Amino acid sequence: MIQTNLLPYHLRPIKRSPLPYIASLAVLIAAVAAMAGVGLSTQAQIGIARTQLRAHQSDYEKLRTFDDEFKQLQAQKERLADKIVIIQDIVGERIIWSEQLWSISRLTPENFWFSNISEKEKSRREKRYVYNAKTKKEELKTVTVKHRVLELAGYVIEGPDGTNNIYPLTFNLEQDPAFSALFQLSLPRLGDTEFDGYEVRSFTLEYRILSGDET
Repeated sequence: MIQTNLLPYHLRPIKRSPLPYIASLAVLIAAVAAMAGVGLSTQAQIGIARTQLRAHQSDYEKLRTFDDEFKQLQAQKERLADKIVIIQDIVGERIIWSEQLWSISRLTPENFWFSNISEKEKSRREKRYVYNAKTKKEELKTVTVKHRVLELAGYVIEGPDGTNNIYPLTFNLEQDPAFSALFQLSLPRLGDTEFDGYEVRSFTLEYRILSGDET
């Protein structure tokens, strides 16, 4: 049977091809697959990054432990270095007093005797170069400096030459290399007095104890 469509052309239903829909669906499926692939790849990269992060964190913890140990050893080294410097200073400036007392007794003439032998600390004013933080230069200033001194006090009577001069004692001490290397004579104090009815000369000899660099 023959069917005839009597509707005008512009009112007739348009027959559409399924190809565009099929193409759009294919594009959509491809896009979803691509996004899924990107997502899976991203997840895989995230997993790898997390694994690397855990490994790096483990390495960091190990290195931090080593770093803490290194800092402790460095601090201990500095403390030991300070102690070594102190010990070296003590040893370098140590005086064996038994030897020095024996030298003094050996070098003292027979007409001398001591009433006091002692070690003291005294202060005196000296001119020294001092660094000025404001001008950033060294300036010559008078400062108070502490020194260790050996004090020899006693009396002297007339010797074989008929005098009570202290020179024979100071000369012997000055000429002795071991004694003069450690002690330097300052201005002596003298006085005439009597001891058990005898005219004697009292003396006080002050020897500055030289430091390691001065010796």
